[in-house]
Amino acid sequence: MMTSATASHARWWVLPMAATAAAVFFSISPVAAQAPQTPGIDVSNFQGTVNWSEVARSGERFTFVLATDGVSFTSPTFSAQYSGAKDAGLFRGAYHFARPDEPDAPMQANRFLDVVRYSNDGRSLPAVVDMENNPNGAQCYGLTTSQMISWIRGFLDTVRERTGRDGIIYTSRSFWQACTDNSTAFTSYPLWLAEYGVSQPELFGGWPYYSFWQYTNTGSVPGVNGNVDRDLWNGSVDGLQRLANG
Repeated sequence: MMTSATASHARWWVLPMAATAAAVFFSISPVAAQAPQTPGIDVSNFQGTVNWSEVARSGERFTFVLATDGVSFTSPTFSAQYSGAKDAGLFRGAYHFARPDEPDAPMQANRFLDVVRYSNDGRSLPAVVDMENNPNGAQCYGLTTSQMISWIRGFLDTVRERTGRDGIIYTSRSFWQACTDNSTAFTSYPLWLAEYGVSQPELFGGWPYYSFWQYTNTGSVPGVNGNVDRDLWNGSVDGLQRLANG
């Protein structure tokens, strides 16, 4: 992922890359590979203009697009990226880079949803709250674990009220363990985790499985200039369609 505050949403809390994107992809264990895995990417304003037709032809089936960050930033490329992905036949979702030290969670969620204008159109994935280490200060934004849990709950409750769907939580093991005390309060929500340089990610927070896995931030995909985050949906395309359908 990419934030407005950094050139790359490179995860400062994950393992260093031990292999190229292709090597990581093909190092998935034989046991894990028996289950279907569906490839996708996530983008932000850092990627700029994306040729979504080329992305789709390369085999990617879904994308997540940065819409907003905190209380004031809106990605200038969001609208074009979000609509372009759908026009090319990809499933698409939007994400909000959370700033828990800024005004309250419902306000950030409402601003995000006002920008996204979520629609239940069979191609749109649930809204994502991006919970990760503070890029500009204390890891957990100065919040206690109970305050962080309440903040996340407030955001997701607002998403549910406005879209009728449970939102997706994007996070890492290091953030979740440090900032929520490894809370198991959110296992009913789809998990999108980030961990690089491993054949399979390690679960946390009581989730029995992940829904999406961001496995590299230095991937290369036709139609995207420069590095791009690459992801896997932990299931088939039919399963992804069911998620989009609610």
